[in-house]
Amino acid sequence: MCGIAGAYAQNEPSERLERLVHSIVQSQLPRGPDHQAVVALPQASGRLVLGHNRLSIIDLSEHSNQPLWDHSRRYAIVFNGEIYNYLELRAELQAQGHRFLTQGDTEVILEAYKAWGPAAWERFIGMFAFALLDTQAQQLWLVRDRFGVKPLFYRIQGGVLAFASSTLALARHFGLAPNLEYVSRGLFYYVYEDDTDLSPYQGLHALPAGHHACVDLRQPRVEPRRYYDLARRVEEKIEALGNQGEQALLEELETTLHSAVRLRLRSDVPLAISLSGGLDSSLVAALAARQHERVVGFCYGHPKAPRSEGPLAQDLAQKSGIELRFVWPELSPERLVKAFEQTLAAQDAPFPTLSILAQNFVYEAARAEGYKVLLGGQGGDEGFMGYRKFFLFQLRYLLEHKRYKELAGFALGFAQLLSAELYKLGLFWQNRQRYSGARLEGSLRLPSVQLQLGADAQQAPWQRQMLDVTRYSLPTLLRYEDRNSMGHSIESRLPFLDYRVLELGLALPVHLKLRHGYGKWALRQVARDKIPESIRTARYKRGFDVTQGWLSAGLGAYLQEQIQAAAPGLREILGPHLNPAQTYAPAQLQQQPRRLAEAISLVWLARKLGAGSPHS
Repeated sequence: MCGIAGAYAQNEPSERLERLVHSIVQSQLPRGPDHQAVVALPQASGRLVLGHNRLSIIDLSEHSNQPLWDHSRRYAIVFNGEIYNYLELRAELQAQGHRFLTQGDTEVILEAYKAWGPAAWERFIGMFAFALLDTQAQQLWLVRDRFGVKPLFYRIQGGVLAFASSTLALARHFGLAPNLEYVSRGLFYYVYEDDTDLSPYQGLHALPAGHHACVDLRQPRVEPRRYYDLARRVEEKIEALGNQGEQALLEELETTLHSAVRLRLRSDVPLAISLSGGLDSSLVAALAARQHERVVGFCYGHPKAPRSEGPLAQDLAQKSGIELRFVWPELSPERLVKAFEQTLAAQDAPFPTLSILAQNFVYEAARAEGYKVLLGGQGGDEGFMGYRKFFLFQLRYLLEHKRYKELAGFALGFAQLLSAELYKLGLFWQNRQRYSGARLEGSLRLPSVQLQLGADAQQAPWQRQMLDVTRYSLPTLLRYEDRNSMGHSIESRLPFLDYRVLELGLALPVHLKLRHGYGKWALRQVARDKIPESIRTARYKRGFDVTQGWLSAGLGAYLQEQIQAAAPGLREILGPHLNPAQTYAPAQLQQQPRRLAEAISLVWLARKLGAGSPHS
């Protein structure tokens, strides 16, 4: 995993393009501390400069440094990500007569393109964002993986096309203002990213997931086109599954998951697991332990802190033979402030809760012990109906279609689920408006946004589930994951986002995902005898345990001070009647989650609008 950068212009001096790409590469140092390069590649149509930050994972030799050329010197690439099935593709290409000069996966992309053209992308099992140059055709391909695990941003302005893995340097170079619609969506719906080109800055485009763009260097334009159609793939998978019995489907799921984990254990550096104590990461860890001689897990929690994930993670470690590292730092006010600032800088965008800091602590601890790769459980909830809302969606669907016989049993299971999470009913009630379809209003002067997070009772349940994968849930979670992991020079690998796993999860019948008051029922069956029953049969969801004590321990006061100091520069957003000192007092931040989300957003906006503190 790495960082990529590039700039192209027909009339701009090469030196200016080199300075721009150098600034991007410098801003992306955590993404690739092992090697950096800025290389001018003059083309017949104009001037091109490519940049790269390398985090060495596969083929640690200098031969895999980038930009990387094929042996004919016609094609060059800068690549961020991993192609997990590179060994299989390499063997297939060698059988066709292709030559290789390295042992890495980057060269496989070049040779695959030479063999199959853009159809090669769909042969990749992996996460990727890359720019591939064809000097003879004078084309530059910009490509992003199916689900957008790896970021890729671009802008054309003043005759210059520039692209990067991160936002900061591009926004500074082009003088871009923060995107207030992006902020507003996150505040009201916790949905920052989606399946469009939306980004944290106005005029900065994200290449959408599952898209590519072929840039003709003679007439440079970026016109993204979809190469991966998830809906079509799931429809084909549903048809292929046919009338297979339940046991056959579960066996296919277990086989596919085993393969996804096995491929993601390929590494020339030590790797570990990010453990939350929940079903998804525990299953990944258990499958990894069966295929890898030594598995180390990092868990935000402590075995003697019952409200944390520590006790459950310890149960898993004892059953699976995993070496466990607990991340449970003593947090002084100074340490909390430092963690907040590090996380805000890594994200270069607002976030709504402090759980993002806890995730950052895990990556920090793993890197401190020398790990460059962490496997995680992201994507299990989206792929297998792990969220509580899917029970409500299914109840409505059964009612709408008058399937009363199924409805009775399903409602009983839902009641069992609710009884297990009575303590969260207040939180569920607070979040109900996110799914109402109504236009939400807040105390800040931000663009009004209206997202339809609910379900259409007429559509098949998997179709609403798919929207969490492509639009409403996963894209934002992947932003948190990518920025936090790469902020500590760690590659995050996610087996549940193997397209074979995700397509199968969406295609499975609902009764294999929601049953007896459990979400992810099929995963629970696969996990039988592999993880402790205390995890496998738990109906509640905890996630990272971040107590509100963080706010009363000094972070709340810090946020309040930052907003007060920046208030004059934020007046258009705050409005004339809002009192920042009262509205964002630590007690308010503790009692009202919306206030905390607003406070974090205001601190980020202050930095971007020039109204912030020396941390900006």
